Amino acid sequence: MNDLLFWRLLCIIFVDVGIASLNCSGTLASVNGFVIPNTRIRWTNKVNKNSTPPNPVRRNLTLACLASAVMPWEAARAARGRNIVYPDRSLTLHNVHTGEKGTFVYWSEGKYIGSSLNDINWLLRDFRTSEVRAIDPRLLNILYVLTKTLEASEPTLVLSGFRSKKTNDMLRKTTEGVAKRSFHMIGKAIDIRMPKLDMSHVQRAALMLNGGGVGYYPDSNFVHIDSGPVRTW
Repeated sequence: MNDLLFWRLLCIIFVDVGIASLNCSGTLASVNGFVIPNTRIRWTNKVNKNSTPPNPVRRNLTLACLASAVMPWEAARAARGRNIVYPDRSLTLHNVHTGEKGTFVYWSEGKYIGSSLNDINWLLRDFRTSEVRAIDPRLLNILYVLTKTLEASEPTLVLSGFRSKKTNDMLRKTTEGVAKRSFHMIGKAIDIRMPKLDMSHVQRAALMLNGGGVGYYPDSNFVHIDSGPVRTW
């Protein structure tokens, strides 16, 4: 992703749905509907502060600050009045358990697309019970920003989306680290792999978005992302 494209992406995401501006300290000034509330770009307490994130992430986050400096909210509001066309938001997902895959344009022309959200809900269903639950659009937006930041070229592999109580209870008996009140059970969490990308870099990029929970499981080579409170493990 070139710098101009990422600058435009940041403006689209942080302006068109009502977020005021991203100042150079990395804090969203206000929120009116987008996914990552009160975002602060910082290291969490379980990350080595001296470690270096992948260069594209650091460059892009710097550009985010620069974008806010040169395009304050008042200018952005004026730009919205000039019929600027914002690109669609889409996700390319592959459920590793069912083999189902697809590219879903879930946001277009300023609104979410119900049919696409339904398709995503089905792909991310509990494959063991076939139960379906609405997936939080905030989670989809976090994943969208993450894939764009990392310039992911392959479908995102989904290991777990929605999880029924029955499945969650079963996994708690057989697998370590499964929460009793998992965000998977309310459609606010997803476990992913990104082919051709080091999952430690994926974790680091997700942490810097600071949009919710991020868990890294190096032994199983996947990252958990949720739209709950900001935390890491």
